[in-house]
Amino acid sequence: MQAESIRFPVILFVLFLVFETNAQDLEPRSLSAVPTGGNFAIASYGYSSGNILVDNTLPIEDLNARLNSIVLAYARSFKLFNRLAKFDVIAPYSFGHFEGVVSDIDSTAYRSGLGDPLLRLSMVLVGARPMKLGEFMKTPQKKFKLGTTVRLRIPLGQYDPAKLINLGANRWAVKLGVAGSYTFIKRLTLETHLNFWLFTENKEFFNGNRIKQKPLMSAQMHLTWVFKPGVWVAVSYGRSAFGETVVNGIEKDNLQNSTRMGAAFAYKLSKHNAIKIAVTSGLSTRYGADFTSVLLVYQFMWFDNK
Repeated sequence: MQAESIRFPVILFVLFLVFETNAQDLEPRSLSAVPTGGNFAIASYGYSSGNILVDNTLPIEDLNARLNSIVLAYARSFKLFNRLAKFDVIAPYSFGHFEGVVSDIDSTAYRSGLGDPLLRLSMVLVGARPMKLGEFMKTPQKKFKLGTTVRLRIPLGQYDPAKLINLGANRWAVKLGVAGSYTFIKRLTLETHLNFWLFTENKEFFNGNRIKQKPLMSAQMHLTWVFKPGVWVAVSYGRSAFGETVVNGIEKDNLQNSTRMGAAFAYKLSKHNAIKIAVTSGLSTRYGADFTSVLLVYQFMWFDNK
């Protein structure tokens, strides 16, 4: 019974999603173990300002955007190939103003609509085996974990080839990632991620052009401190590289090179409810997104009755 009272509230926060609008999302605690049969309904509101683009291949200079995002998501934990796996689906809706310079002309735009939905499958390969709730609460957590993830971005968001700025990218994208974490002491965990984004070509780009992006790599590190069950804080650091764009077969000198920092705080409201607030900001950017975001997330969790 003591193990239940100590460990059960922790699982309320292990599947919070930091919803990305670009490749440099910062997402701590993605390797935290959960029991199988868990269901997570998530709603979030985010506000971002600065050089933020849904499609970071766009040739826009001095962009200053103010973007609001409302995201609904569902996630589930289960057993796959005798490993602990998680699946989530994300549906974003965004609206905001964009100001920038296109072909030496000052331009402004307002956009409102659905963004590209995201699907993700992740799996813990080492350090957490699949367990039902009862067994999970009685089993001590291992210090080291190693996992992998695959995320798919589906081009179903708002897109008009007559407009340069859209909320959808009109191209498929796949993220392949690997992550590892180690708990040094009971409350302190270090987590690292290495991700690769692969993109298809947008054949209906602005003004009848074709555009594609070379593979984009991102790496991130998170340090998390658990104050008590259900309450934790994390600081994050991330960096992206490569990802040069090609327009009509001509390579552009715009290798993505950006660095971001972030912090997140999570708090358990009750047995089934939790909230989290997260802030991220760019430190340096050569090409790519350079913006500040504030995210508020609410999560409701339940387990299968059986």
